[in-house]
Amino acid sequence: MSFFQSIAYAAPSAFVARPGQAELGLAADQQRPVRFQAWVAQHGFVLRTALRALGQAIWSADHWDAQDEFAQRVLDPVITVHPDRLWFEAFTQDLGAYLSLRVDPEVFETEGAVQYGTTNIDFSAWLWGALGEMRSSRRTRFRVGAEGFELHTEGGGGRFEAKVELPDNWVRGFLQVQAAMALPGTRLQLRPVDLLAAIRFLQQNKAKVSPRGLRYELQPGQDAALLIEPWDQRVPLVGASHGYTEPRSIRTWGRRKLALIEPLLPFAERVDVYLKGRALPSFYAVQLPGMCFVLGLSGTGAGSGFGGGMSGGGALHLLLDSQRSDAATQQQVLAALAARFHASTEALATACGLPLAACSQALAALNRAGRVMWDVETREWRHRELFHPPVDAEALFPPEPRVEAAAALLAQPGAVQLHSAEPEVQVQTRRFRDPRTGAPIERKTEYRQWRLLGRCAEHETELVVSAEERIVFGRCGCAHFAEHLLNQGPCAHMLALLRASEAQRQGA
Repeated sequence: MSFFQSIAYAAPSAFVARPGQAELGLAADQQRPVRFQAWVAQHGFVLRTALRALGQAIWSADHWDAQDEFAQRVLDPVITVHPDRLWFEAFTQDLGAYLSLRVDPEVFETEGAVQYGTTNIDFSAWLWGALGEMRSSRRTRFRVGAEGFELHTEGGGGRFEAKVELPDNWVRGFLQVQAAMALPGTRLQLRPVDLLAAIRFLQQNKAKVSPRGLRYELQPGQDAALLIEPWDQRVPLVGASHGYTEPRSIRTWGRRKLALIEPLLPFAERVDVYLKGRALPSFYAVQLPGMCFVLGLSGTGAGSGFGGGMSGGGALHLLLDSQRSDAATQQQVLAALAARFHASTEALATACGLPLAACSQALAALNRAGRVMWDVETREWRHRELFHPPVDAEALFPPEPRVEAAAALLAQPGAVQLHSAEPEVQVQTRRFRDPRTGAPIERKTEYRQWRLLGRCAEHETELVVSAEERIVFGRCGCAHFAEHLLNQGPCAHMLALLRASEAQRQGA
C-alpha cells in the first residue's frame, strides 16, 4: 500500500545574508498556506544550531541520493504555527528517529498578521548548508509563507510541485511515534554533561560484539545510572531521581543517533528522558533557551525502526492496535481542540460533554490518523493536520485479525491454558579489549528470556520471549504456523499465550 502527498511551492526556500542583515524564508505548501513573519529577537545562535540539527537528521544517512530521488521517498518537514509556539517535525530516512523542534514566540518579534495551521516546508540540502551562515551579529528576518520570497539566491527557481509517494511503513511510523509519546512511562531529568559523556564515549569506542544497547539502571534510593554495553561502562546520572522502590533496568536502542543532539547539549538547560518500557521507544527532550528539541528513538534493534508491523514481533503495534472510536465522536473532539489549539484530555471531555474514556479513545484514534499530536512537555493535545487530505486511518491500521482472534480465545473460558512460564538464562562469552587500557576482557553476558508452554484451542503452543518482549522462538500445531512458521509473525494462539502470561511475567 502507498499513499501520495501532493506538495506545491511557489519558490524554493532561501537564505540570503547581507551586511548587517539576513533573511530566512521557508516556502510553505500552497495547498495548506500558513503565514509567520518576524525578526529573531533572541537566542539566534541556538535557533541556528537547532535548525542545523534538524537538517542533519533529514539529510544525513549511510548513503546519499540526489535531491530529486530523495524527494520521492521522504516527506518534507512539517511546521505547525500556533499562537503559543512554532513546531517543526521530521523523520530520518531509515525511520529510526523522529525529530521535533518547538520554538517559543518570545524568540521572535512578530510582524503583521499570523495565519495559523500546519503545512510542509521546503527544506533542501542546500538550505541545510546555508543555515551555517546565520550569525548573531546580523539581524535575521524569519519568514514562513506560501507566497514565495523576493530573495535572490543561487540555484533558486520558480514554482514547482512534487507528488511524493509515501510507503505505508513511513506513514505508519510518523503516526505511531506520536501514539507512543502518549504512552505512560518513566521520566528522568539528566544533566546535559552526563549525556554528553555517554555520547563521547560511544564516539571514541566502537562495539564489535553484542549487546549494543544503553541500560538505565534504577536502584531504590539512588540516582539513576546509565550503562553502555558491551563494556558496562557506567555513567552516573547525578540528580536523576526516579522513585522506584524495587530495582529496575530499562534497555534502549538506537544509541548511535544520540549524536544528532550532541551539538545542542552545550547550550541545554537539562535533558528530559522519557522511557516507555521494554521494547518501546524512548524520547530525549533537550530543553534549550526559548525552545525544545525532541529526539525519539525506536524501541527495537537490528536496524528496524518506527512503522514495523506484526512480523517484527515487537510490542508497540500490539499496544496501539486497540484504540478505536466512532467518527461522530472524533469530529466533535477535533472541532473542540481546533478552536483551542491545545487542551488536556479532561478539558476536552468537559467541553464536549463526553465521558473521559470516550474522549481519550477519540483522541487516540485522531492521533493515529495524524490529526492531533501529543505534547510531552505540557502533557496536552494539539491540533495538527499532518497530511492533506487526511489519510484513511482504517485502511492504514485495519484491525489485525490475529490480535482479534487472540482476544476472542482469551474471552472463552478454558480456551487458553498456560501450563508453565519459566524464566531462562542463556550465557554467551564475548571477548574484547578495555577501551581505556587496551587489556583483553572476557565477559559472560546473560540473556534472560521466558519459555511459555500451553494449549490454545486444542493446539499445543510453545513460545520463547526475550526480556525486550520480542518473540525469539515459537511453535504451534495450527495451520498458520505450519504454512508460514514465523515469517509473517506469530499466530493467534501464540499471541493469546503471550497475553495470558503477562501477569506472571510482569510480576517477576
